[in-house]
Amino acid sequence: MKKAYFSRRLYKSEIDILHVTETSYALELFHQAKRFAFQTLVREKRWERKLHQESLHIVVKKKYGLNDYFANSAVREANALFSSLMELNKMHLQQTEEKIKDVPVVLVECQRSTSPSVTKE
Repeated sequence: MKKAYFSRRLYKSEIDILHVTETSYALELFHQAKRFAFQTLVREKRWERKLHQESLHIVVKKKYGLNDYFANSAVREANALFSSLMELNKMHLQQTEEKIKDVPVVLVECQRSTSPSVTKE
């Protein structure tokens, strides 16, 4: 029995070079906007102050000349990355604290096993 496969994959070699160039430029611009939004969020958190009077969405829209859809998508992805990073950082701190708590127990056990037993005669 034959199976029918359907794919929406686009190959650059089969598309007009103008469309490929425009798509590549749009993707690069989107990623630049996302990186700018993420860095802005990181700096605002680090310095504990707002860097812009307007919302981040409007700043990204003006700086990169994007429409609402792309600017909003870039800011939302940057927010998702930032919140994920904060959660991972909390988990890392908890794991490190647990490892630090376990270190004295391990040291005591090692000292007991390696120290020669001295008996009084």
